[in-house]
Amino acid sequence: MLTPWRVEAGRGERTWQRVFAQPAELRVTAWVTGEVFTGPAILIDAKNPRTPAADKKEQWVPSVTYLVEHPSQGRFLMDAGVAPAQTGPCAYGIRPFYWVPCRTAAGRDVVARLHRRGLSARDLRFVMLSHFHGDHVGGLQSLLLDGLETVLTTPEEWSAVTSWKSPLEGYLDAQVRGSYAVAVLDRARAVDMPYVGQVWDLFADGSVWLIPIAGHSRGQLAALLNTSQGPLLFTFDASHLRSNLEQRVIPGAIVDETQAMDAIDRLRALRAAYPALRVFYGHEPTQWAQARAEVVLAQPGSDGITPEGAAVFAHRADE
Repeated sequence: MLTPWRVEAGRGERTWQRVFAQPAELRVTAWVTGEVFTGPAILIDAKNPRTPAADKKEQWVPSVTYLVEHPSQGRFLMDAGVAPAQTGPCAYGIRPFYWVPCRTAAGRDVVARLHRRGLSARDLRFVMLSHFHGDHVGGLQSLLLDGLETVLTTPEEWSAVTSWKSPLEGYLDAQVRGSYAVAVLDRARAVDMPYVGQVWDLFADGSVWLIPIAGHSRGQLAALLNTSQGPLLFTFDASHLRSNLEQRVIPGAIVDETQAMDAIDRLRALRAAYPALRVFYGHEPTQWAQARAEVVLAQPGSDGITPEGAAVFAHRADE
């Protein structure tokens, strides 16, 4: 279904300058589906001297999903957010080992957001899950009931999800079970790009780039969307907070320390090389402080900033 391109002989080196010179007319909409209550045990390494004191506390942080609309490839979601309020409490975990409090309200879940746009999960080509932890996959069951057919992930992440050890790494069967096709990205079709290494040009047109950033989980993805309002970088949980990236501090919850730091360093290198990148972190509370409904991050024919989304751009990484 998804066949990222392989570099052709004689085509020349692919660079981000060339990619960004040919943006795509993408519409990108962010929805805050709820908040989870957590702290440095998950978000950031509290023992690191570079960790700001303000981040060494438990706090409510947003769970965000993104609808991407491509002019020729259709619609897809990046992450599924938290579980909808109508199904009961959205908190998740395995007591007594870990428990993540969660809050949401009716109408904030991803299916309700789609319906408000006159869409259903049947209108989605797939859902790209950055990884399968509860605050990113909580809405999957409601999407499946609404007609979703396909989930996109990496081979490493799917292997971790289906391993007998999966509960120990934060994957819950009740959240990931179901009947759906799994589109696994093919490592043989990844290409080398400056600063970040092996990545996938998902539709072979330079519009959507998926970046493997294992560390927090074994097969996590970041994403770079090459929009006509400029490139957007989504770190997901490689950098839960702004401080992870800016202070070079890994998350508190990781499966591999070396990979987690490598992910941070690759994203930092890309951002340093292209300071106009707009960066969206996995759970940065200040970035979504005033987001109540939907925030349009990019839209053909506009500057991509809605009044309701002003708070997002008050904390851009390039400022």
